[in-house]
Amino acid sequence: MTVPAMYVSVSRLRVAIERSDELIAAFTQRAGLVEGHDGFIDLQVWRSDRDPAEVLMVSRWRNRDCFTAYLKSEDHRVSHERMDPSLRRAIKLERLEHLQQTYEVLAQ
Repeated sequence: MTVPAMYVSVSRLRVAIERSDELIAAFTQRAGLVEGHDGFIDLQVWRSDRDPAEVLMVSRWRNRDCFTAYLKSEDHRVSHERMDPSLRRAIKLERLEHLQQTYEVLAQ
């Protein structure tokens, strides 16, 4: 079974351990605006079992153009502004990683 090609973005976040659960809750209670954007496939939030202060947000898109269009959208801005300001200030974006090309998924 061949799955369509996709673009992957990973936001590597760091937050104080005592706020880690709060950050996860903020993602699970998000507005869900991203789901309506062209090319959006899915979004997962991962927490390291070795370092609970490290949280990764992994989003998959049909291609980079769809991802970039979402980043420039009003929905993206609104989604981030909904977060508690003190939590937003507590989050440090350590690295934004992108698979530099679109990959075809061949098996899962």
